Amino acid sequence: MGLQCCFGGTAIQTLKLAAIPASSSSSCLILKPISKTLTFNFFPRHGNHNPQRFPFSLIARVRALSTAPAADRILAKEVAKPQWKATIDFKWIRENKDEVARNIKNRSSNANLELVLELYEKLLALQKEVERLRGERNVVANKMKGKLEPSERQKLIEEGKNLKEGLTTLEEDLLELTDELQQEAQCIPNMTHPDVPIGDEKCSTVRKMVGNPHEFSFPVKDHLQLGKELDLFDFDSAAEVSGSKFYYLKNEAVMLEMALINWTLSEVMKRGFTPLTTPEIVRSSVVEKCGFQPRGDNTQRLLWVGFIWTLSFLSRCCL
Repeated sequence: MGLQCCFGGTAIQTLKLAAIPASSSSSCLILKPISKTLTFNFFPRHGNHNPQRFPFSLIARVRALSTAPAADRILAKEVAKPQWKATIDFKWIRENKDEVARNIKNRSSNANLELVLELYEKLLALQKEVERLRGERNVVANKMKGKLEPSERQKLIEEGKNLKEGLTTLEEDLLELTDELQQEAQCIPNMTHPDVPIGDEKCSTVRKMVGNPHEFSFPVKDHLQLGKELDLFDFDSAAEVSGSKFYYLKNEAVMLEMALINWTLSEVMKRGFTPLTTPEIVRSSVVEKCGFQPRGDNTQRLLWVGFIWTLSFLSRCCL
């Protein structure tokens, strides 16, 4: 979805919102008045320009299209039914409980191992009960194949009916329990190699060095320092929006990236390719199979944008 942002009759930038499938059916952009003001730094970089202030907070709320009806929306506190089922060795998890728990802790996962094991034990017990009723029902069905007195046949019919009703209820419970177990178990992370260091990036170890580092006769500056000095990166504004370790490209860095993209497009077009832009929509089951496990409300995607002090957030289409 594209939205043209205008202030005082002047078009500033087109804000594009990319929707991700959830269980809603609308997309909306809200401009909410606030007491503070936002400063937008207008481009171009070179030349005189005066920052302008506008008394509003930009709040972008994205809801994606879905075929699910409104009545079937999943509440945050309910257990969402998994759209696919991974092959999980629950027996191995139970036999290696301590190792799995240690791996969950080392990977800072919020998986609930105790709940998984508890649900697994309930599943085994329920499966045994279902198999028992199925066996009894088969026995009754075999008895009815022979010659019986009307009273005895009627008795077997009633017994078979009761067994069928009980089996139907247990099978429904078994299906719900299976879905709940699968949902919880898929949060357990894969086991890491014993040699993997525990901790953040500072704990990483060098496994192999290839070649020799270049030696310079002057103080060397890395890309971070060069980018800051040349005003090519903006870490502070990005950190306010997306958290630490995010960045915005600025000025010539943006132009360089766009030039590389345009060059690539022109090269592939020479070879008969047709450029297309499409909606950024993904099936939630595909995302789930890729290992993405959302830790919050999965019914909608909310992007809150406020107290941003540069126009770069809008101009680079961060959403």
